[in-house]
Amino acid sequence: MVNFKDGVIRDGNLPGSGSALGNVKDSIIRNGSSRGSGSPLGNVKDGVIRTGSSLGAGSAIGNVKDGVVRNGSSRGSGSIVGKVSDYAIKGMERERDDEIVAAYHFLVKKFL
Repeated sequence: MVNFKDGVIRDGNLPGSGSALGNVKDSIIRNGSSRGSGSPLGNVKDGVIRTGSSLGAGSAIGNVKDGVVRNGSSRGSGSIVGKVSDYAIKGMERERDDEIVAAYHFLVKKFL
C-alpha cells in the first residue's frame, strides 16, 4: 500500500510510514525523500501531466478532467485510461486530481 503525508509519498500502510518513494511540491513530482528535494520526474499544469522538470515543460503524457484520466496531450482529449479513483493514494484524497494521478504514474506504477 502507498500513502501520502506532508507532501511525501511512502510505501507503508499508514500515513507517514514506510520508505519514501518521492514527493510533490508546487505541482512538480520529485524522487526525493523530503518535500521539494530530489530530481524532478514530471509536472502538472492545467490538468495536463508532463515529463518536464518545470511547470508546463516537457512532453504531455496524459490529462485529467472531471475525474477522468485520458492519454491525450490536452485537457479532455485522448482515450480514456481510467478514473482518478483508480489511482488513489491513501492520505492524498484532498489534493488535486491531476497531482494524484501524476504522483501515481511517476512514483508507483507507470500507466500513461
